[in-house]
Amino acid sequence: AWCRALKPFCASVILTSCILFSVSSVNKHKPWIETSYHGVITENTDIVLLDPPLVALDKDAPIPYAGMVHFNINGEICAFNIHGLEAPFEAVVLNGTSGEGQLRARGLVDCELQKEYTFIIQAHDCGSGPGGTEGKKSHKAVVHIQVNDVNEFAPVFREPHYRAAVTEGKIYDSILQVEATDQDCSPQYSQICNYQITTTSTPFAIDRNGNIRNTEKLSYDRQQQYEIQVTAWDCGQKRALHSVPVRIDVKPVCKPGWQGWNKRVDYEPGTGSKQLFPKMHLETCEKEWDDSMKLINDWCVLSGCVGII
Repeated sequence: AWCRALKPFCASVILTSCILFSVSSVNKHKPWIETSYHGVITENTDIVLLDPPLVALDKDAPIPYAGMVHFNINGEICAFNIHGLEAPFEAVVLNGTSGEGQLRARGLVDCELQKEYTFIIQAHDCGSGPGGTEGKKSHKAVVHIQVNDVNEFAPVFREPHYRAAVTEGKIYDSILQVEATDQDCSPQYSQICNYQITTTSTPFAIDRNGNIRNTEKLSYDRQQQYEIQVTAWDCGQKRALHSVPVRIDVKPVCKPGWQGWNKRVDYEPGTGSKQLFPKMHLETCEKEWDDSMKLINDWCVLSGCVGII
């Protein structure tokens, strides 16, 4: 009957068939969404990548069948609501008919401030229209968001400078240790993966943990002090903006006996009294002796020999 009534109109637009439209105002079903979502967002961006995608389904949505398109405004999705006032996210409807939505950050998220977020999301259909009193809600789904880190920060050394002393003629496994830190939130970007001595032609080396050692025996007579520069890289290959200076003093080997005197003293007659050896002193090397005795006693305790006091 409908086709016969509309036959002149259908013929005028050269249609071979007649498509009928039905409009319903009954809202029978609740929207349906997944029970949980996992999302990833890179800090300083606003789009969340959700798995699975945010889509709400409603059985009241338009369904074409038998030459008729059935429209029901109640089946369209009007909103996604987020429950959790502290969650800096919003969900927007991209297509009310298909139920497709998107999760966005309301502002830039910072991994260094918070690495993860968990909140509740719920879909609303349009009911009797936008703002209608007969709208239905889906069940509540849990959303877990992980914030991916960006390598923003460069390594920074804990101390503005480092200093140590060594005794000449010795090879040390570790003279001192330098340490740098990184403020990024992820292990990849916050951990220090490498240190390097940037000063060329020095008798020193540094390992991945920042331990500095000498590669050859040092001589007090040849050089009493070394100044080297050290830099650091995080595991994302970001280099420290500023190197750190390291000073290493070389001490002479202790020699017991009278020190600070010379075989020859120049004196000009008529100049009055003069101290012959103002810096003269007796060096007993007591500290070195005590250290040696302690090492021997420790060895004796471990090996079972009689200790030396």
